[in-house]
Amino acid sequence: MKSIMIISGHGNYATGLKNSIELLAGKNDGLYYIDFTASDTDLTLKEKMSKLVKENKGSQILFICDILGGTPFKVAAELVNDRDNMELVAGCNIGSILEALFQKDTLSISELAEFIVNSSKQSTVKFQKITNFQVESNQELEEGI
Repeated sequence: MKSIMIISGHGNYATGLKNSIELLAGKNDGLYYIDFTASDTDLTLKEKMSKLVKENKGSQILFICDILGGTPFKVAAELVNDRDNMELVAGCNIGSILEALFQKDTLSISELAEFIVNSSKQSTVKFQKITNFQVESNQELEEGI
């Protein structure tokens, strides 16, 4: 079964991610973007999402929203709630979205949702600063970070 991913968020979140994803990975089939702008309402957003769902009938669908509990999340939750072929995640970063994009045709939609959540958790880190003492105590530093 074909899998698609629908990214939605406040303002130009979705189209901003589109630009970054296409820069990093080129254009990809099965990836859609829906912005929730100031001129939208929850009803217009639901119409946009429902249209994509209808156009991709028979596909597995993963909704990726910017904020847990935000309007895009709530609207997607209404669509996903009673359907076995759909999942919804929120708060993912671009790295995890890219990884999921490359896995979307090899995993079930439920596995893909778990994959992207775990990937987001693993790729969110705090940079560890290198002190002068650490630099002096190491004869040679590896190239890079």
